[in-house]
Order: sequence, then structure tokens, then C-alpha cells
Amino acid sequence: MTPRSTPARWEFLALRLWHAALAGGFVVAYVTADEDTYNMHVFSGYWVVTALALRLAMALAGSDRGPLGLPRPSLAAIRDKLAGKPGRNPLFVWMAALLLPALALGGLSGIVADLLPIAEDLHEGLAEAGLWLALAHAAIIAWIFQGRRIREVLAGRLARASLLALLAVLGAARVQAGEVFSAERGEALYRSVNAASPDFPSCATCHTADPTRPGRHAKTGRAILPMAVSANPKRFTDAAKVEERFERDCKTVLGRACTAQEKGDYITFLRGK
Repeated sequence: MTPRSTPARWEFLALRLWHAALAGGFVVAYVTADEDTYNMHVFSGYWVVTALALRLAMALAGSDRGPLGLPRPSLAAIRDKLAGKPGRNPLFVWMAALLLPALALGGLSGIVADLLPIAEDLHEGLAEAGLWLALAHAAIIAWIFQGRRIREVLAGRLARASLLALLAVLGAARVQAGEVFSAERGEALYRSVNAASPDFPSCATCHTADPTRPGRHAKTGRAILPMAVSANPKRFTDAAKVEERFERDCKTVLGRACTAQEKGDYITFLRGK
């Protein structure tokens, strides 16, 4: 049977549940190592070993490129990531390659120590190493995902600041004349069909009717990022590039340059999306 290349939704849920089961079992095993709670310690240790065995089965059941896969760590993947190539973060692969065997050795050594007390020191040492690796794993995950959120927030704020500045420049004369920008007019401009270019009769030709969704170039088929500020704030962080796109796209779609009023209306529409 050919392995699936597209991950299914259940794979992400299964991975979260497995993380919860493994983490819970490990914490219980670590805090119940005293004599008074030894039976719970043994049970939770077997729980951890079972969870690790289940993880291997999940890797076989999941898609070949999904979250349940366990690819081999490689330096080439790190070089690709540093070069900006898309793909799975190699940090995840290396963390799994270090943490899963460490936890497995800790659990298996516990089983041996239960039969041969001479192995207790080895088991305790491996358990301590597993704890520190688990903490490092949690810290790296928090850094990666929280850092991503911070970058997204900063990008969004920078986009809003740039747009406000651009709107201020575009609208100075309009405000003096008592006119304001309109999202409704901006949307009408976005969806209007023109005869200037049969290949690009409308902005929605390439960017689709929903500016929050990715588009595709009508001629080349190249994928295009969304237009809306909420979906693609980076598009609006450089006012000079925004003006450059206006100059290019207005001539392509309308066959003429856009007025300051039209630019302000257009940006106001995209800001609200």
C-alpha cells in the first residue's frame, strides 16, 4: 500500500493526546519514586514504556510527511531550513531523536532495576537525564511557537502603522476637501471588471473573490499570497512597495494610474479584511 503524503486531521489530535499521556506518565513516575508510592511508580513507568511503543506504531499508521512521522535527523535538513526552504523544522526531528531513546532507556532500565537492584543507580541517572531533555524540549517548543506569535504580532502592528502613514499621505488633500475614504468604494474597485486588459479584467482575477485567501496569477499560474491585511500583514509593512504595486497593478487592470482617493479606498477595504 502506498503511504499517504497528506496528513489527516486525526494525526494532529492523536499526537496531542499522546504527548499528554507521555508527559503525565513521566511526571507521575518521577514524583512517586519513594518507597511509599513505589507501586504507582512502577505502574507509571510501564505506562511511559507503553506510550513510547505506541508512538512507533503511530508513526507507521500516519502519513509519510505528517506530524506522526519519525524521519531520520540530518544536517542537510538544517542547511535547507537555514536557506529558507519549506519543510518540517529539523529541531523537532533532532529533539525526537534525543528524547524518545532517552525516555525509553529510562523506562527499560527501571524494569531491569525492579528485578536487579544493582541497576537502580543507572535507572536514576537515565531518569534525571530524561527529565532535563524533556524540559529542554518544552522550552524549545515554547520558544519556537511563542516566537512565531510575537513575530506575527509585530508584523501586524508594523503593517497597520505603515498603512496609517500611507493613508495619511494619500488623504491629506482629501480631508481638506471634506472627503473620507470608503471601504465600500474600495471593495467595488477590487471587484470591478474593466476592459483595459482581457487577461486581467479585475483584481479578483488573480486574488480571488475573497482577499483573505491565496490567489494564483492568471497567466503564469504562480501562487500569490492573500491581499487582506489580516491574512498577509507583511505585504503592507513597506509603504514604498505598496505604492510600487499600485503603480503596476492599476495600469495592468485599469489601464491608468489610480487616484489618491482610489488608493485610500482600496487600502481601507483591505484593512477591514
